Formats: sequence, structure tokens, C-alpha cells
Amino acid sequence: MDTATQALLGAVVGQAGFSHKLGRRAMVFGALGGLVPDFDVLAMATHGPFAEFLYHRGFTHSLWFGPVFGPLLGWMIWRFYRWRGQSAPDEPGNRAQLGAWIGLMIWALLTHPLIDVFTPYGTQLFAPFWRHRTAINAVGIIDLGYSSILVVSLVAGLVSWGRTRRVRMIGWTALLLSWSYMAYGGWLNAQAEQTLRKEFTQRGHPEAMVRTYPTFFLPYLRRAVVRTEGVIWVGLYTPLGGGASYWESFPQPADDPMIERLRSTPEGSLFDWFAMQQTVARIIPIPGGVAVEIDDLRYGLPGKPERGLWGIRAVFNSAGELIEPVQRIRMRERPEMDFGSFWRATWGQPSALFESAPGSSEID
Repeated sequence: MDTATQALLGAVVGQAGFSHKLGRRAMVFGALGGLVPDFDVLAMATHGPFAEFLYHRGFTHSLWFGPVFGPLLGWMIWRFYRWRGQSAPDEPGNRAQLGAWIGLMIWALLTHPLIDVFTPYGTQLFAPFWRHRTAINAVGIIDLGYSSILVVSLVAGLVSWGRTRRVRMIGWTALLLSWSYMAYGGWLNAQAEQTLRKEFTQRGHPEAMVRTYPTFFLPYLRRAVVRTEGVIWVGLYTPLGGGASYWESFPQPADDPMIERLRSTPEGSLFDWFAMQQTVARIIPIPGGVAVEIDDLRYGLPGKPERGLWGIRAVFNSAGELIEPVQRIRMRERPEMDFGSFWRATWGQPSALFESAPGSSEID
């Protein structure tokens, strides 16, 4: 999920589980603890542009990270307050509060990957021991519905401050509703794939391989990637407004030795793993050789179905030798879209998002 939502979740964890012992500090430090796992993006500063693919949502998002590092962070916070002399019975540096600080940090860290796994990006829950990427495809990285549940909880908790039991009950209710919302998003994704399989069977493609992914803002609008014999279809589907889908398609690119050469490079292998094999490749003739590009089809904008938001590119000479380092590429000229377009698409007009011009790519 987005950074703001991770902070909100950590704050609600503090509200529900620890506000009766730590007061408002539980919400503040819960929010800060909820942000810690995303510090893995700093690896890009020292490991280059491909570090995001490998390290983001890696070991800091594993299930063991919270239980192992949470006690250390909790002890450090407690020790800070104790050093400041705030060790009286009702103060945060009191020895009786140590367990609450540890518990808060464990759960703030642990719930971070537990909601990330519901997005399509993929989360390494057992890294570095097992690099499998888990993605339930329930909600988008930004989901206003989910975030709103957390915001309402925090506001209601602050308004009710002083009524400890009510404040905690509001927090627990929000956590229950938020996890139910995630489960609902997973159900919506399963229903979308089932509906689209039926649609393509009726089109004469019973062999179609259908994958759907949440987009942004709300869980209803789904991006779909469907592979049939010789054709790849990319479109949008919503169950609202009576249900509607809109499609663009392009021929499945033919196999080419240069594509396999790129896929066999360390960067190509890493990108295939990151994209969970949902990729498409193309050959672009250039003077003296060819350029090969591979895109991640899970993420993309309407208008040019064969392009994703990001991908990789390599240049080979006429002898098939790699003559430039493999590079990341991203979409450059993005179609102009606004929340109104997403709203209309969500409520039964998916074509509203296909009215913009297609984008092109540039090297990062």
C-alpha cells in the first residue's frame, strides 16, 4: 500500500491495542513503526536502478522481521524515555511500559507486509530464505476505501479521547472492517476472472488464460490481461453498472533468439521474476542490430496495450552481442486521465479511460 496508508494502519494498531497504556504516543509511534519496512527503497541509492525489483518488499516485509526487530525498536523507544527521566508509574519510560512498546512495534511492523500482500506488486513474505512473491490482487496500491476506514477510526478515536474503552473499540472495529475490505477485494478479483473466462469462452476462446489486477482508488475497476491463441488482450472490467469490459489487443510476438538472450541476462531473469512472468517482449530494428524491450503487463495505462508502466531494454549488434548495459525503461508520454475518468470507468464505462493518446518509453 502507499506510504500514507501504512502510517495510518500503524496508528490504528496503536489505537486499538496500546492506547490504554501508552496514550496518544501509541498512535504516533505506531504510525512511525508502520513506515519502517519501506525503508528498503534506500537500497536503490547504493545498488542501482534494478535494486527496487530485488529488494523492495524483501526481507523488511517478511513475516519474521516484525517479531525479530520489533522488540529492539520497542526497547529503544522505552530506553529513550527512560533516559529522559520519564520513568514515573504513568510515564512512558516506566519499566511496566516496556512490554507495551515492544508489542506495539512488533505489530506495527508485522501488519505492514500483511496488507501489502493484498496488492499486485508481490511481497516476499519469507525473504531472504525463500524469494517467492505473494500477491492476492485484492486492492490497488492506492485504495481510497481502505484508507478511509483508517482515517475515520483515528478521527473518531481522537474525538472520543478520554473514554479509553470506546477509543480501543473504535480501533478494533476499524481493523476488522479493514481486513474484511481486503477479503472483499480478493473475492472481487476472483469473480472478475471467472466472469471474463466465461466472456472469452463465448468469444470462442475456451483456452484463454485470464489474469485480473486492481487499479487505483476503489476495488471494482480491474485491469485484465488475457492470452489466447496468438493474441494478447488488455482491457478493463467493472462489475458495477450492470458489468462492462473494454478491450485492446495485439498479436503475441513471435519467439526470437534475441528475446531469450535478454531474458537469460541477470537483469532479464530478475525482471521476469519481479513481473511474475506476466511480460511481453518486442524486437525493434536499429542500425547495426536490434533493441529488445520487455514490459510488465500487470501495470499499464490505456491506449497502448503492449506497453506497461515499466520494463527493461537491451541493445544487440548484428552478431547477437550485447553492446549496451541492460537498462530500465518507463512510460514517458502518459495519457491525461483524471479521477472523473476513473469514476466513470468504475461505474460501467471502462472506455472512458481509453480516450487518451498512447504513451511511449524512455530510459531511466
